[in-house]
Amino acid sequence: MNHRLKNRRRLLGRRFLACVAVLSLPSVANAKISAPQTIWAKAGVSREQFDAEALECGLQGLALNIDNSEEVKTLARASQQLDALDTSARAAMSVDNAPDIAARNAAQQQTVISAARPDEQYAQIKEKMFKVVRACMLDHGYAKIVLTDDQRSEYRAMKGGAKARRTYLYTLASDPRLLETQREAAPR
Repeated sequence: MNHRLKNRRRLLGRRFLACVAVLSLPSVANAKISAPQTIWAKAGVSREQFDAEALECGLQGLALNIDNSEEVKTLARASQQLDALDTSARAAMSVDNAPDIAARNAAQQQTVISAARPDEQYAQIKEKMFKVVRACMLDHGYAKIVLTDDQRSEYRAMKGGAKARRTYLYTLASDPRLLETQREAAPR
């Protein structure tokens, strides 16, 4: 497997880990705390069970074999094309006008990247993984609840770091009253 594909898969894994964290843990972007819109909830669930099941489901999503998916194949083809362009440009620069070749190579690379639509490919891969996570959480009896603006504000204002925010989310997620009143509407 070529070096670029390995790096992209490693990056994909890191991106997905960040997405899994959004399911049940807080996310941090540019040192600003961002509160989730929804969380998984199960009335009366213990903290240990909540953490264990979230981890189990997240790991199931990560274990999804995406190697032969169209998205990965598309990214692999683009990576091969980019490698070929780099090799061709390096060879041509030794005998020709380097600035012109570099500009042409950059334009060709941008065309390959645009055609591959990497952001869309990553989004589709993440969605496949999230489907596994969602199915697992539903199998464990969880439902999504939508956090109110006040709950999200309280989450963002919390002191005590990630542990305090996880505890706050657990408190919300295990409250049977919130499950009744804030359950996410079923998709139509």
